[in-house]
Amino acid sequence: MKKYFFVLMFTCFASSAFSQVENYGGSQSLRIGANFFGNDNNLKLAYNYGINEMFTVGAGVYTFNDSYAFVRGDFHLGSVVTLPDNLGVFAGVELGVIGIDFLNFDPQLGIAYSLTQNMDVYLEFGNTGTIGVSFSF
Repeated sequence: MKKYFFVLMFTCFASSAFSQVENYGGSQSLRIGANFFGNDNNLKLAYNYGINEMFTVGAGVYTFNDSYAFVRGDFHLGSVVTLPDNLGVFAGVELGVIGIDFLNFDPQLGIAYSLTQNMDVYLEFGNTGTIGVSFSF
């Protein structure tokens, strides 16, 4: 029961963050990827919203072997570390529920490479690894 309460509170916090960040007019992206290591091989679909240049929040799902819904937050290191314009490094965390019983906490480190102004390829490493494509709009 405590797990469900914690997930509910975190989801409410994340949704309030979405309502507060509208004033920033931040970037939006849709990520499509696949896990390449870990216990399960899953497809990943995630939406990210940029609060500012350094932070994004989002939500998504994994599907295939397991059903997994999550909320996520990322800290983008590009404004702290000097990187080429087409390269991005980020650290973040996903918090979600696998099935109906299991709460999952997944810290991660990622790298993204811009192919075009609106399309990136990315790698994320954490409890699982994900490789995918991100579309900005």
